[in-house]
Amino acid sequence: MKYRFLPGIFLLIILAGCENDKCKENVLPTKHFETEFDCADTRNSLNIDLTDNCTVIRTTQSYDEEVSGTCHPEVNFSLFDLAIGKQATARQVDTIYYDLKIKCPENELTLTVDIIQSAVAVPDNVVYHALMPKLGDEEALYVIVNIK
Repeated sequence: MKYRFLPGIFLLIILAGCENDKCKENVLPTKHFETEFDCADTRNSLNIDLTDNCTVIRTTQSYDEEVSGTCHPEVNFSLFDLAIGKQATARQVDTIYYDLKIKCPENELTLTVDIIQSAVAVPDNVVYHALMPKLGDEEALYVIVNIK
């Protein structure tokens, strides 16, 4: 008789565990001027008036006013927003990696920017950017910059 409750308890444990799986971390795609618009290395050819900071540009007008450089492609801001920032580093930058995720359990949209420095001991001041799917009007973007 005492063994009849065992399957019921096991089922309750499984169902309670499933409740925590409702939020799944999702990786979202990002696009970049180099790959999408055939721009040359934009780390040093784009310009924005920021220092060790990032902003999200949501309109063509803001983009035209705030971003300049040798490559200034037309961006469809009805489909995309542009996260763009400038970061000073102690050494020359080799590569920049981007990771856009919806983080759990808060459902926060987070862009992680990994700036990989080279062995060349020359200070650098690079512009990083990522085109991402259009954010909601009140949707926040959290940006984490790691210098490695």
